[in-house]
Amino acid sequence: MIRSSRRGSSSVFLCVILSALVSICFAFIYSTIQYTTASRTDALMRLAGISLLSEFDKDILEDYGLFLVPGKDRDLSLKLDHYLMYTFGQEPQTSVGSASVSSGGFPATDPAAIREQILACVRSGGVQSDSSGSEPLISDTDAGRALRHGPTIASLPSRQLPSQDPLSRIGELAGQLTDVTDIFRDGSERYLLSTYVLNTFNCTTASPSPDHFFQREVEYILNGGLSDQENRKKTSSDLRTLRLPFNFAHIYADETKRGALAAAAETLTPGPAAALTQAALATAWAYAESVNDAELLMKGFRVPLNKDGASWAIDLENIIEETAGSGEPASPDRVIHPKENKGLSYDQYLRVLLFLEDSDLMTGRILDLIQINMRKNVNGSFLIGEYCSGITMETAVNGRRYSYETLYQRILYH
Repeated sequence: MIRSSRRGSSSVFLCVILSALVSICFAFIYSTIQYTTASRTDALMRLAGISLLSEFDKDILEDYGLFLVPGKDRDLSLKLDHYLMYTFGQEPQTSVGSASVSSGGFPATDPAAIREQILACVRSGGVQSDSSGSEPLISDTDAGRALRHGPTIASLPSRQLPSQDPLSRIGELAGQLTDVTDIFRDGSERYLLSTYVLNTFNCTTASPSPDHFFQREVEYILNGGLSDQENRKKTSSDLRTLRLPFNFAHIYADETKRGALAAAAETLTPGPAAALTQAALATAWAYAESVNDAELLMKGFRVPLNKDGASWAIDLENIIEETAGSGEPASPDRVIHPKENKGLSYDQYLRVLLFLEDSDLMTGRILDLIQINMRKNVNGSFLIGEYCSGITMETAVNGRRYSYETLYQRILYH
């Protein structure tokens, strides 16, 4: 009886141990299946995300260096569901729930995301640095084009952004503008943005691309006017405003000009009023020179930021003659050339103005031009708002939820 009892106890003990081992084995098997499924799902979802984003618009990539994919959530969700079912659909032990894709977190109209792509594109050599050495071209007489299509205007991405006058920052940055090091420092974010703009889009002194709607696209990015003529006029005004303080400073820094002003003022209004006359003459002289500077630049000639005698064009006698009757500052009817053609080119002055532009507004107007040109050349109903630069994906496999974000990374440019 004692031996039988001991044998029974041993059998029970062995059964308990065996059951525990079997349970552990099943647990390991289940964990392995779960881990394998999770690993496969993870790899598949990442591959599916890359596959979805690989359907980017080739025209936008070739013309503008940007990766954008049509972002209709329903279509993207159906494609993701197809990818998952193609792999898991024949496995009865794997239960796959419905897949969903959302592009709402990465709209193509998001200035920050597009700006990152632009910077990556330029850094990787997608846009070559401009020479900033434009020579005089044909006279700028063409009024260009005007955008009048209401639906196109209403759908422009920049219309959702607050407008800003870039020259409103000149007072704040006037000291910096006397030293253009920051503006032309290769590698800075604003330098890269302006390089992209100047090398991708038309401007007044460049031969216009026949595939682009506007002839003065850089000027549009600066001012947002709906016609080439309007943007030329606004840019000319910006250049005058930019040049005025430098020309005014040069007049008072140049001893010869300062003496000529004093003598002219004393001749015109002797006595205490001479000081006021001198200030008025100096302002009219600086303004007239600024108007002339703007026209010189738009015809492809150069104007230095800080002038000397050889780069000064307008004589004081002309100012006195033209303002004597009306009392108004003079504006030259024609371009007057200085002795020397030196200094910054029109492109470089545009770079200065772009430096003053709000980055979000600049990016928004870049997207405007992409949409306008795509409507002109590819698809008359093209909307940049229907595109995205990334997606969020979700699905359920064996009751477990999976969620991923996939977007175009800088590595795609290498």
